Amino acid sequence: MVVNMKCVISFIILIIPLSLAISSDYVYEFGTDQGQVIYTKDGTIYFFQQDTNIDIPVPTDMTVTYVKVTVNALSPPKVDYDNLYHRVSIKYSWVQITQSTYNIIVKGIPQS
Repeated sequence: MVVNMKCVISFIILIIPLSLAISSDYVYEFGTDQGQVIYTKDGTIYFFQQDTNIDIPVPTDMTVTYVKVTVNALSPPKVDYDNLYHRVSIKYSWVQITQSTYNIIVKGIPQS
């Protein structure tokens, strides 16, 4: 089966404005909202990218207390935070075909 490239390009051109118009913010929070901001990151998840992993650099003298991940997308992803490896993972099902964006805010307190 041969896919007509014009159809594929037309579909992508039509779906981008539509997805921007109907996308929503999905907010995921881990931990207790206390401490000072030690890391922020904005990023983009591109078309057909199912898994995104973001490693969080944590200063050696700090303990992470709170992680907030906001994802702007058509459908809600599965978002997890691994406290041992300081990693945020954002996963979509295979049907996620549009681009989305994310924002991560990490707070921490000094180790005692």
